[in-house]
Amino acid sequence: MSTFLQVTFAGMSIGALYMLVALGMVVTYQVSRVESLAQGVYVVYGALVFTTLHDSRGLPLVVAVLGSLLACALIAVLLYFLALNRFAARGSGPVIMMLGGALLFQEIARRFWGLNDRGATPWLPSDPIHVLGATVLPHSLLMWAGTAVLVGLGFVLFERTMLGKALRAAADDVEGARLVGINTRLMQFISFQVAALYGAGAGILLVPIMPFGWTWVFPLAVLGAVGAIGGRWEYLPVAVISLSIGLFASYAGSYVSTAWQDVYIYGAFILILLLLREDKRAGSRRGWRARVGIGAPAKGNRAALGLS
Repeated sequence: MSTFLQVTFAGMSIGALYMLVALGMVVTYQVSRVESLAQGVYVVYGALVFTTLHDSRGLPLVVAVLGSLLACALIAVLLYFLALNRFAARGSGPVIMMLGGALLFQEIARRFWGLNDRGATPWLPSDPIHVLGATVLPHSLLMWAGTAVLVGLGFVLFERTMLGKALRAAADDVEGARLVGINTRLMQFISFQVAALYGAGAGILLVPIMPFGWTWVFPLAVLGAVGAIGGRWEYLPVAVISLSIGLFASYAGSYVSTAWQDVYIYGAFILILLLLREDKRAGSRRGWRARVGIGAPAKGNRAALGLS
């Protein structure tokens, strides 16, 4: 029982990281229609900038957090203009620009912070908390709580605020949103900033217990994409799928073999894609039956981000 709990605690921390990465990708895609392959940049720079300011420069915790968030916000501004400028915002242009941006910031991180991963000095007590024979670090509890807060704030933003309604309108129908006076360019800009907040938050919360470096940029983006696609780019399903991926990776690594951990994850991803493909075909058949008057009428499109 204690071993199972220990593995579960580890999986929850990794799953929280994947969740924030995937949700950042969902927000960017749903509002801006950009597959953000640079989402891992926010996590890496959030962690490394925080470590530099807090540990190397000795700045107070709050200043280091704000500096890290500001750095990721500025990166989001640059990525926004790279992906959605009038020269690139056609066809596969935004994806290529995001890929190029990720490569650029990966190389900058390698040059500035070196080849080795860096962690931050814990600012919470380092004594583990014992739970039914297993142990959990206070920073892990902070990671779980912080992730829950960010996910909850995102849900409230999109579901309960006028800004959220404008973001959802821009995601659902760009032309329609413009006709009712919504500044869709501003909504797209805000979506990049929300994605940066998710990524930076993940890096800041996790860096005291897990070091980060330049090599994390693309693996995080890929695993975030697994969760986003598995959850059909809908907010709450993506959160559940991403947490499940983290738990699955932890269980596979502990009970089977860490050498095959990635194989299991990507193998499950391929299975998800095949299942989604079959479901899409079934949906097409249902739509055809509705059009010719057989069975119930087809349902309308669900609201953006899967929140209603």
